[in-house]
Amino acid sequence: MYKKITRAFTIVELIICIAMIAILASIALPYYHEYRARQEAQNIPIKLSTINRYARSQAAILRQNVVICPSQDSLTCQANQWNKTMLVFIDKNKNRQVDTGETILHIDVVNLKYGNLSWRGALSLPSVTYQAQTGLPIGSNGSFYYCSAQFSSQQRIVLSKMGHIRRESLPSC
Repeated sequence: MYKKITRAFTIVELIICIAMIAILASIALPYYHEYRARQEAQNIPIKLSTINRYARSQAAILRQNVVICPSQDSLTCQANQWNKTMLVFIDKNKNRQVDTGETILHIDVVNLKYGNLSWRGALSLPSVTYQAQTGLPIGSNGSFYYCSAQFSSQQRIVLSKMGHIRRESLPSC
């Protein structure tokens, strides 16, 4: 007599397996979000340093004013949108806005999920401009502030008058 053997999960085994996966996921998910928040907080100063170095070098090489500004649509400058996108462009008419005929050199997508990035400059302007003659910021020294929503990683990223960046930890935002 031939006996057919089937190998499969019973409904009880399947329910136990799904319950174990759900328990493990509920334990791991907060740690994953904390890890991502820490990574974002560590990457922000690096990203800002890189984009500022690029804008500074382009201003010196091209001998034209180069502006870094926040944007939401990757086409125009919009104040207080540093969490989305940063535009680096040649500002021919020195109005700190992307106009027709001005070249966008770089679009840097930031898309912050675990914190907020803001700029507070010396002239209260919502952008950073590097001048054509020297490659130094024109009245744009100030600070970027990164405030984490997940854990206590408040940072001030300072842009000096010479265009250098340094990071400082803050107790609160």
